[in-house]
Amino acid sequence: MIALVLVLALATPEADVKRARDRYEFGAYADAAGAARELLARTPDLPAPIALEAWRLLGLAEYQLGDKPAAREAFIHLLSIDPDQTLDPFLVPPPIVEFFDKVRADAEPELAPLREQKRQLQEQERLAEEARRRLLAEEQVRSGPPSKVVVVEEHVYMLNFLPFGVGQFQNGDTTKGIIIAVAQVVFGAVNLGAIFAHNAIAQDSSRRCSVSTPTNCSNPPIPDSDRELLNNIDIVKYVSAGLFWGTYAYGVVDSLVHYVPRIETEISPGRAAVKLSWDF
Repeated sequence: MIALVLVLALATPEADVKRARDRYEFGAYADAAGAARELLARTPDLPAPIALEAWRLLGLAEYQLGDKPAAREAFIHLLSIDPDQTLDPFLVPPPIVEFFDKVRADAEPELAPLREQKRQLQEQERLAEEARRRLLAEEQVRSGPPSKVVVVEEHVYMLNFLPFGVGQFQNGDTTKGIIIAVAQVVFGAVNLGAIFAHNAIAQDSSRRCSVSTPTNCSNPPIPDSDRELLNNIDIVKYVSAGLFWGTYAYGVVDSLVHYVPRIETEISPGRAAVKLSWDF
């Protein structure tokens, strides 16, 4: 069942026409013709660019298979959609180009009205677009300059996971962002200082002792005083690390809770209004 759903989801007209094109370019003309014919039969109201490509591939494949009547029929359908359609001589073998040109010349009496109708539709679309632009221009002149300006501020989701209050600064909570940033800097600095101090003491050969040392060396080679100091430094190290990562976790959770992907601010002459948007 899941596989069937996936197949249906992937069976788009774009994918089907690409499959037919790939099969044609591979030389599997029968498979290409079958794929194109199946697509055209299953979806009769294809968008013009996809329909043109499907009929073109069907005509090319049928010609390569030796079925010129079927190729002619496919090319006629192609020209009925776009009477000015041509085949690229750099990509299509010359015999097929010559065959297509002959089909178009034979059908020219029927193609001429279609070409004129297409030209009229294009002219109507151009006039309609000009009328729309003229209407908008006249309205702008009548109403004067805009009464407000909308400023859009886009927020980046991944910034919520950065340390030092970056998420809070992005959300506009500057005070909380400063507190989190300062706390993480302090805890981080203390943690690094404790690590360096621990390493310096533990690796200082001049502070070593041995079994022969009479006092303060119950567990050589580190003196008892240094061992106690290292234990205290370890406590500072682990506590500061815990506070650093705890502050980081709090900052991430807080920024996610208050995260707004987009802020739209309307600025008008007398006042400003803020609109929050959750578009994902």
